[in-house]
Amino acid sequence: MTSIETDIQTTIDFIADLPIYGEEKPFFLHPSAAVDVEIDEIKTTNVEWDTQSVTVYSMRNKDELSLEKNGFCYVEHESRCIPRLGMSSDLVTEYRKESEGMLRSLFNAEFVHCYDYKIRKNAPMTLEKYDPSDPLFVEEVAMGAHDISLDTVPRLLKNVLSEDQLATFFRPGYRFRLINTWRSILPECEDRPLAMCDYSSIDANDLVATDRVYPKWNQEIYYLKYNKHQRWYWLPNQRSNEPFLFMTYDSHSGPNARYCPHVSVKNPLAPLQAPPRESVETRNLVITKL
Repeated sequence: MTSIETDIQTTIDFIADLPIYGEEKPFFLHPSAAVDVEIDEIKTTNVEWDTQSVTVYSMRNKDELSLEKNGFCYVEHESRCIPRLGMSSDLVTEYRKESEGMLRSLFNAEFVHCYDYKIRKNAPMTLEKYDPSDPLFVEEVAMGAHDISLDTVPRLLKNVLSEDQLATFFRPGYRFRLINTWRSILPECEDRPLAMCDYSSIDANDLVATDRVYPKWNQEIYYLKYNKHQRWYWLPNQRSNEPFLFMTYDSHSGPNARYCPHVSVKNPLAPLQAPPRESVETRNLVITKL
């Protein structure tokens, strides 16, 4: 077992700092399996990666790290309904409700809604098999240090909240946060653990807006350029009852964290027989009173 205080040296893919991005916005095209498209005949991305060696520090027992200041934390929470491969959609629904309840309790929230979730496994996935409309679809681990962009937030809020809820909460005295939960489906995550970048170490100029183009919608995200001042963290021996919380948006402006670039990384300490990572994440709107 890895020491709980272990820092690791690994690599992270950052978006390359290319002149072309001054003229052509970075993009990824995600055609659906339901659409008859010859993938080899179209350009699905113009993104190029800059792979850098990075020290990723252990966050275990680091009480000075917090969601409010750094953009991430981990909590102890036993789940009664962790999704698994081959599950029914009912189990996913129960897990989403359970995650909402956890966040409602942690933040004493006025409103919590899980608007999306992802199940991932460290296994290859071809674009021909990608189906964003399938609620049980298992995706591969995401590439590149990333987070959602501010331009995504207004449309998301309008899709999540009713007219009455917009009238209730869109006024002074309320704080809107988009908070992700991330949990290992396996008892312990050794293969491709998640690493998160400390918000206080990020230069906003290192964020590069990138379009993800889906069959029925577009989403803008930020990819991160490399900067030697960035500070990365992971949780050694992360168990399934130690989910991450990390910030992807905060309406409250100040010294608080407002986003958290994140990415899976190779764990040089993982045993050769470690099973491929399986994880589940939920994406949640959390509204609290200021």
